[in-house]
Amino acid sequence: MPSRSLCSNDATEHCFASASAIISFACLECLVAIQALLARQDHILTVSQMRQGGVGQGLPFVWHFAMWGDLLIVSSLAAYMIGRYSFRWHSGRLLVSFALGFVLAAILSWTYTFSTIPETHIKNHQLTAAGIVHLFYMAIALAVFIQFFFFTEDVSARLLGVASLLLFVHVFFGTHMALGVLNVIYPLSWYPAHPLKSILGWCTIATVALGLIWRNVVTSASTPAGEG
Repeated sequence: MPSRSLCSNDATEHCFASASAIISFACLECLVAIQALLARQDHILTVSQMRQGGVGQGLPFVWHFAMWGDLLIVSSLAAYMIGRYSFRWHSGRLLVSFALGFVLAAILSWTYTFSTIPETHIKNHQLTAAGIVHLFYMAIALAVFIQFFFFTEDVSARLLGVASLLLFVHVFFGTHMALGVLNVIYPLSWYPAHPLKSILGWCTIATVALGLIWRNVVTSASTPAGEG
């Protein structure tokens, strides 16, 4: 009887974990889809639509590589973390993570308003409707990552390494560095920015890289040989 009870508890826990991961993934992907719809309504979904709307130079949604990162990397990674670890998260630390996530998202969104280039999330130094939706998406994702990296114990070194690598790739694309490289190789007449010359962009990448390296080193040092 005890073994049956244990199996039942494990199965229930697995079902809740799977359900929470699926729901989280669906909600996050819906927020990305909503941004695309809002960009279409704002005539800045594609380059042709942007130009038809009277904007000769800018950054349309489909060329905003961070959005593809959200769609293909961030939503899946955050949902996986929620499904695997949320049952071990404590409400107090979770509240701290969400508070920090929203503060960081608000600060980052504020810095975006300094841009003079029209894009999906910013126009005339103000957040667009898509920008506001992205703020909430970013706040949720940041909260999950803060909870995972700083408040989740017994994370395997392998999983931490994979998650760190994926997030670094996303940040590289999200700071428009990849678009900047493409713009050098194949000049894009509709994209006037020079992200490769952005001190803030490189500082952001360096800060994230150093933070992830530190977290991985600490985990590797505390993981017994043969585990991970």
